[in-house]
Amino acid sequence: MFDNKQKIMERVQTLPKGTRSATGRYWCVTCKMLFNLEEPVCPYMPKMCVNTPVPVELMPAESSITLEKMGLFYPKVPQKLMGHLADTEAPIEANKLVAAYLGFLRDWGINPQREPLQALKSFIILLSGCETAQRVNENEVTFVVTDLARTWKKERLLPLLEQALPQLAEHVGLRQPIRLDEMDLMGERPSGRYFCPMCRKFFEFSTQRETITCPLMSQKCMATPAAIAKSKYTMADMIHVYAVAPDFYRRLMRALPPAPDARDFLATLLTDEWNLTVDPDALAQLAELLGV
Repeated sequence: MFDNKQKIMERVQTLPKGTRSATGRYWCVTCKMLFNLEEPVCPYMPKMCVNTPVPVELMPAESSITLEKMGLFYPKVPQKLMGHLADTEAPIEANKLVAAYLGFLRDWGINPQREPLQALKSFIILLSGCETAQRVNENEVTFVVTDLARTWKKERLLPLLEQALPQLAEHVGLRQPIRLDEMDLMGERPSGRYFCPMCRKFFEFSTQRETITCPLMSQKCMATPAAIAKSKYTMADMIHVYAVAPDFYRRLMRALPPAPDARDFLATLLTDEWNLTVDPDALAQLAELLGV
């Protein structure tokens, strides 16, 4: 994959070290991702990555767009799990979801008032895992959620967003009324699920192909994620993804009513959709990271 791998690793060792965060919260200026780490070192390619993660105390994260990337391209396991928790007759308080999201942005130094539309869009994508279009004019803002049936029940998601989005809009200073619509783009075609052999990340988006270009750093990444049917990985790889990711899924998950079968549902997703062998200890570890 790299003809000069050893030279790159040796050169990286000579570069300036990063600054440690007192809170363990970091972001990367290059890939725009957020990380929960003990040390300012890339959690996916520690010996090869030229960048050091930046502590949010030193420079706050610039935008919530990184949350959009994670919601769109990472496995839809958390969104399907949230959809399962929301499929209940128990009351769901949209204000708790809004408070969880705003609390996360505050802790990471992201100012949603600077990017009101992006802040609302990121919230929708984090919750649903669905691509979301915007139709904006002086009279209203319409968000079009696509292919939502892949992760949620329409009758659960849209009413919840109808309650939550006006609260968020008021907080960020968006004055137009918020409307919602939905559209089915991919139909019955299977979702694309991939694994990268170099950074050992999982991806899920669009429709299934044999291989893809990295969706996070398409212009710079030299690896080729492949369909999971052609990949080798373990439960430890999936756990690592959420161990170094920020805790926004846990915050949102715990704003929803608990379900006694949540961990069983999670285990089924992992085995049926990701071909993982799930032992009780690994399941408990991932479930705790996700907040169930």
